[in-house]
Amino acid sequence: MKLPTSLLGCFTVLASSLAAPAASAASSCLCEVDLYPKVLLGKATPQDVAKCEEGRPSKVDALSCMRGLSYKNVKQGEQPAESFRLGVDALVAASKDKALSKGATNLLLASQSYADTAVRAKVRPVMVSSGRAPLWDTLVSATDGDAAAFTRALYAYCEQYNVISELALEDVSLDQLWPPPSGLKPADARKRLSCPYGQNLVMAAAIRSLEGKLPADALVLLTPAQLRLLRNAVYARRGRVFQAKDLQDFFSQESWYQPDPAYTDARLTPEDQQHLELIQAAEAKAGKGAQKG
Repeated sequence: MKLPTSLLGCFTVLASSLAAPAASAASSCLCEVDLYPKVLLGKATPQDVAKCEEGRPSKVDALSCMRGLSYKNVKQGEQPAESFRLGVDALVAASKDKALSKGATNLLLASQSYADTAVRAKVRPVMVSSGRAPLWDTLVSATDGDAAAFTRALYAYCEQYNVISELALEDVSLDQLWPPPSGLKPADARKRLSCPYGQNLVMAAAIRSLEGKLPADALVLLTPAQLRLLRNAVYARRGRVFQAKDLQDFFSQESWYQPDPAYTDARLTPEDQQHLELIQAAEAKAGKGAQKG
């Protein structure tokens, strides 16, 4: 799940875990965007308010209308860095208001404020007071290029996938997800990645690993259903057309899939055969585990 890229995010809906208080007057969201942080900071002048045709927005309105605040906008040239930092200052101020604190803290995470080195010192105390310092520190480390932090973030905070997904993990490989962080039993690793984003990431990483060496130990991260998909992905990469509708539907969504009615197993390479053996062994092991359970 990707976060909104427009600062006029009043008409977007974030995941419930990151939701800000609902606006009491949706029309207030039509105000000039820099008015909202000024309202939260108590710095909105009569001239600023005059830009809003529907009257002065309340702090609750202003917070709701900042749902789309996103550091991606800065990177994509859709918003000046100064405007983003003004928004962060406003959320930091709102976090000190008991009625607004939870929403402001959620929005600070959703805005990818950890990606802006200039505001980190301001935001971290907010995360400490809300008990989210470990998540914040991990996101900062991951953003700064700490590859191990990617794995820690996914295993420890999978439920925050709409935040974690901003770490540009689209190219993560299966061997980057293995071994699990220190202290986490391999048997529990798959459970830690059971959120929707985590499962999608694992599946994509496994299929991507078919392009090179497939890490056998990491296959424990896949469910039996995912192992079936991965096994058939070996054939799909060579153009097999599937009779099973679920398989055909799944691979038809992949940009790399080029179905060929003339496909034969003769197209499989020695490396493909090795992958199939590893996956089949993992499926057999998973089947035994299910029987024991």
